[in-house]
Amino acid sequence: MRRLGLLLVFAAALGLWLWQASPRPESTANTTAIAHGNAEPGYVAISADLLETGNDGLELFRLRAERIEQPTPESPVMLSNPQFQHQGRSAWTLSAQHGLMPPDTQQLELSGNVQASGALGAAPISIRTEAMTVDLQQQKLDTPALVNIDWGRNRLSATGLHADMKSDSLRLESHIHGEFTH
Repeated sequence: MRRLGLLLVFAAALGLWLWQASPRPESTANTTAIAHGNAEPGYVAISADLLETGNDGLELFRLRAERIEQPTPESPVMLSNPQFQHQGRSAWTLSAQHGLMPPDTQQLELSGNVQASGALGAAPISIRTEAMTVDLQQQKLDTPALVNIDWGRNRLSATGLHADMKSDSLRLESHIHGEFTH
């Protein structure tokens, strides 16, 4: 009887040890990535800065975000609360709630309470819209959406905007309404 008790304790201990030593199943996300042949993971960066410099080593632009995430190398880079700063003939700062950078492009798509501030000549300018595309290579801003602009004491609204940060030029597309004071 005593041997039977010891044998049961030994069998239970062996079973527990084998259960603990057995490999655990991988998570669904990892299993799916491996099944699709994508063993390369993406990345997440918290409170990160991306910096681009020119051939002369001087800063062209800086992109900051609370969170920068790219789940796989083929997927777009997703940004939370991005802030884009351009250093050129004049400085421009853009901020938004969301940002997206499609793979293999030099485009930054901003959405949600997009605000841009810079200068046209010597006068500061503030632009508000819901969506804007930044061409990082050409240093241009574009939106087909409604824009509201404060330029000194002047106010403008329009549908669609094109701005060239290199040449400090801005073009409004249609339905332009303005209030100019002096």
